[in-house]
Amino acid sequence: MTIRQLEYFCAVAEGRSISAAARALHVAQPPISRQIAQLEAELGVQLFARESRGMKLTEAGQALYRQSRSLFLNLRRVEENVRSIGAGEGGRINVGVIYSAMPYALHYLEAYHTRYPKVEFYIRLGSPQDLLNDLDRGELHVLFLRRSTQESGSLHERILGEDALELIMTAATDPAPELDAVPIERLRGVPMCLLRSDDLWSYNDFLVQECQRSGFTPNVTCHCYDTPMAMQMVLSGFGLSFLPKSILSTHPGAPLRSKPVRGLPIRSYAILAWNSAVVSAPCVQRFVEQSIT
Repeated sequence: MTIRQLEYFCAVAEGRSISAAARALHVAQPPISRQIAQLEAELGVQLFARESRGMKLTEAGQALYRQSRSLFLNLRRVEENVRSIGAGEGGRINVGVIYSAMPYALHYLEAYHTRYPKVEFYIRLGSPQDLLNDLDRGELHVLFLRRSTQESGSLHERILGEDALELIMTAATDPAPELDAVPIERLRGVPMCLLRSDDLWSYNDFLVQECQRSGFTPNVTCHCYDTPMAMQMVLSGFGLSFLPKSILSTHPGAPLRSKPVRGLPIRSYAILAWNSAVVSAPCVQRFVEQSIT
């Protein structure tokens, strides 16, 4: 049984005659008749009942027709999908995201999805080192993070933007409610929830050092190993945290605010990294190009 035989068979079934199928397919009648006869011989069943008003499907013919139409529909879908992937309009992109870079990831993913809605994103959250390892192994196509990958081999990166690191707090834990910026002296004795991992731990250490230069050791009541936990601890009233201001956009409606530390203009960079060894798919290439230009 061949695709051509099934194509001729379906045309005869729909036109109810060899002549109608020939006109629809722009093929002479004898080849269609031969293919139908061969198909019936191969299957060992009669597919058409020949009547005066045309050719009518037998019970076996009806079953074959249903399956054949389903087959042709699936073939068209396969063809459309392959063409779509080849044009970069469909496909799959494996994306890694460090939570602190989530605002940037959401922006670029939404922009790309608007233009190419058929592309599927498989998104993985995790620690910077774990996701960098996944990127290096080729399990991720792209990675949004906050620190340099130290470009080497097939790993490349571009800076997407920067934003200030500020104290994240609630109204109840604001150490300087009357001020737009918090003097570092106001942090004396104030409970703080600082990161010990993620891409931002070095900035948190810098804040601790600045407090020590001002004559006191900060009251770190909670050491968090990821940004979501630090945010949750702030919301629960455990203390302040020191994070990129843009992180507030991931908690719309939450009773949170941010303020800079006076005289401490620290900025963090959002970075897109990719593995050139696994960006051959058009959809991945287009995502990288669209994001960095």
